[in-house]
Amino acid sequence: MKNYKLILFLLLFSARIFSQNTINDTVNIPIEEPFDYKKYYDCDFGEGNVLIILKKGKEFTDLKDLRKSGKGFAIKMEAIYSMEFADGKRYESSVVKKITNDSLSITNFFNENAAKLADQPFKLINYPLSSLKYIRFIDDRMLSLYSKKNIQKNFDLMVKKMDRAKMCPAVLQFKDRNGEMKVCHFYLTSQGYDLLYEDKGRVYYLEGKVEWK
Repeated sequence: MKNYKLILFLLLFSARIFSQNTINDTVNIPIEEPFDYKKYYDCDFGEGNVLIILKKGKEFTDLKDLRKSGKGFAIKMEAIYSMEFADGKRYESSVVKKITNDSLSITNFFNENAAKLADQPFKLINYPLSSLKYIRFIDDRMLSLYSKKNIQKNFDLMVKKMDRAKMCPAVLQFKDRNGEMKVCHFYLTSQGYDLLYEDKGRVYYLEGKVEWK
């Protein structure tokens, strides 16, 4: 994901969470009408629950330490994680929608278009936190290298109420698609967060020239 022209980034995330190594050729914020994010996706930053997945025997201090120390990782609402549950079902592109003290709610597909392509209804699925069995991470997409974390064996789970509990998706304009707008969800890999988007019901990793909206 290189050579992007950054026009406006409304998501207020620290650039350190990105793994795309984005290069901003120019930063040009033209005078125009404010971008209506909610026209494309309904998501607000605010207080909410974050699921902390911490290696057994380790102590949690904050999210920054969690990332840098390698003690574990965080599950945030509106982001995507490769998860497998005790019932044997695995979800690769499902969006985390709700986290409670003892449960996790995810979509069964990336969005309604993806569900329609699979000829399935689009719905929420609820799981107890205790049923989360594995989380997989992409180590190298080009070489198809993956790693798997055994949550039940090697990690403890805790739910923390935090500010900015959601990772609201990016809304991007694809210049090579006649300016088409896409909602792109953050997807956790071993290197950090990538972006996924849907086109005609299929889910892809973000590539090509886009403009941040």
